[in-house]
Amino acid sequence: MTTLSTTLAGIHFPSCLMNASGAWSGTHDELRDLAASATGAIVIKTTTTAARVEEVKGCNIENPGQPYYLTVLPELQAAAKPIIGSVAGFDTAEYVALAQAYAEAGVPVIELNLSDPMVPCNRGGSCDLAAVEAVLQAARRAVQVPLAVKLPRLPDGDVSRAVELLRRHHIEVLVCNTPQVPLFTQAIDAALDIIAVGGVSTGKDAQAALSRGAKAVQIGSSLMKEGPGVFARLHSELLAERTQS
Repeated sequence: MTTLSTTLAGIHFPSCLMNASGAWSGTHDELRDLAASATGAIVIKTTTTAARVEEVKGCNIENPGQPYYLTVLPELQAAAKPIIGSVAGFDTAEYVALAQAYAEAGVPVIELNLSDPMVPCNRGGSCDLAAVEAVLQAARRAVQVPLAVKLPRLPDGDVSRAVELLRRHHIEVLVCNTPQVPLFTQAIDAALDIIAVGGVSTGKDAQAALSRGAKAVQIGSSLMKEGPGVFARLHSELLAERTQS
């Protein structure tokens, strides 16, 4: 029997398809719709400690602040799907505080969003891996739950160094740009699970990412265009792809 389930950081996910942190996950209503869909996880929109809107216009981290999502969390937990809490800090201490709050609230996986151009390690158009390491080190010391790290697209020469940082700080999951999945797959071992994000709109796209080493795929643009029903379509297409192969 063909299955679309997967395991990330030792946690069972009923499907390898899920939303990206900025897509259909910002309000209570959106999260409720997402929980009722065929998504394999509920990825809460990237949040900061307090509400951020005007100063982050045009990015994917406009949000009402973490306290809002903490009040919604019990309803999401009742959906019995893994929850990933995505966080972005304007300094290392904010990342730690956000991660601790989600961990204490029972969120099983925390995504450290180090990809957005507004966060310190990615300002200026390139990823500062020294700043990335400071966040990883502090967050890993602060929480014991699995950590997923979302990185921007890196120069090919930085991939090995990034993998070294992830290993050193015992990060369990990497969220990376879909085209870079093969590069990371070549550089990592089985201890690190990869989630591909970006450029996936069909089951064929998803299967290509999975066949190159990703264990799950996050959906962004197609989810925003079609709504949570996109997961049912992608499931059907992905099953068809696997049946044909």
